[in-house]
Amino acid sequence: MTAAALVVSLASGCGDAGTAPADAAYGAHIGTTTPQGLRAKQTMDMVNSDWPIGDVNVRTMAVEDQVDHVIDAMGNLWWDRPITATGVDIRAGSATLHVKTSYGAAQDIELRTDDNGLVDRFDVTLHPPAIQKWSDIDAVLGESGARYSYQVARVDRSGPVGKCQPVAGTNTEMSLPLASIFKLYVLLAVAHAVQAGTVGWDDALTITERAKAVGSSRLEQMPPGATVSVRTAAQEMISASDNMATDLLIGRVGTGAVEQALKAGGHHDPASMTPFPTMHEMFSVGWGEPDLREQWKQADPQGRAALLKQTDARPYEPDPARTHTPASQYGAEWYGSASDICRVHAALQDAAVGEAAPVKDILSAIPGVELDRAKWPYIGAKGGNLPGDLTFSWYAVDHTGQPWVVSFQLNWPRYRSSTAASWLLAIVRQTFAMVPVAD
Repeated sequence: MTAAALVVSLASGCGDAGTAPADAAYGAHIGTTTPQGLRAKQTMDMVNSDWPIGDVNVRTMAVEDQVDHVIDAMGNLWWDRPITATGVDIRAGSATLHVKTSYGAAQDIELRTDDNGLVDRFDVTLHPPAIQKWSDIDAVLGESGARYSYQVARVDRSGPVGKCQPVAGTNTEMSLPLASIFKLYVLLAVAHAVQAGTVGWDDALTITERAKAVGSSRLEQMPPGATVSVRTAAQEMISASDNMATDLLIGRVGTGAVEQALKAGGHHDPASMTPFPTMHEMFSVGWGEPDLREQWKQADPQGRAALLKQTDARPYEPDPARTHTPASQYGAEWYGSASDICRVHAALQDAAVGEAAPVKDILSAIPGVELDRAKWPYIGAKGGNLPGDLTFSWYAVDHTGQPWVVSFQLNWPRYRSSTAASWLLAIVRQTFAMVPVAD
């Protein structure tokens, strides 16, 4: 699930870049006696301002054909502020800012100025943190300001069901936001229904205005009244994290079936997600109008069930003022631990037999990480991204046939840009390199 389903863009034009922070707030001093130095300083002023990056401001510093690109690049930096300069290189006609985001991601901002002193090239490059041993993961994530969990587990498939055997990890029993990883439980409920013969992969699901309100990706253009198959919806739910497809599937199998899947999938506390919230319901609580966050936070299980019922009775109306603010601070999310994630991945593979065999292909259609496929011939994946919550998980089988589950959960008190996902994936790739795969 991406935040795109929630977002109303804040990158509209603003005529005021806000009060520029003092140079000391940036870290390294930036000289402004050259056009490139001036633009470098202007960049730092803008990305550390309280004002969103907008068209009006960017046009004061960039050539016309670079405006949109600079808005996008600086917008990502702005969401990850404060941005600190660890070094500055000023050269003839160009400048390079070596910076760090508020969560420690190292980046280079390279800009070039033309004869009129306007920026005609603006590139931002991410530098992955060096991960050579397990403790390096904790060192990096520990400085990120996030509550976090990660785990690498071997899956023992010698018995009738796969069992997780942790090899490395931190906070593996801590219940943290799952974001769209929760959709694995929906897929497990679908797999069980297919095995039972109560649902078929070719069964038609009807698209409705209500379902479309929570957002879709490749199915977005389909009008209300059109139909998609259960198989297509399941694939979109996993590969594209399609929110509409998820609610269509929950509607088909019933929330009770998903609650049973929580138990079958080994969730440590199924009661904490019972009644199981649909995306319509949770989005309405977390980002909809009226604002129910504080009520949700204070409510007991019966009160939360009443709030879900209340939201179920009305359309989802997103509140633009809260689309970039985390709801997990109020407990409005789907929750689970690294151990839960490993168990549900193992349970899905156990269930992927007979009529439910397509589950294996559904999970592996988009691997989500670049790995050597000779070493990792099967990669099943599911991640998630909601404001403040970033999650990744994989069920990967190595070349010897040994399965592993690798997962990461990060929870911040504020929204993070797409750079955070790229930064975390750089850590993930190095984590896979440390998995003790036999020769």
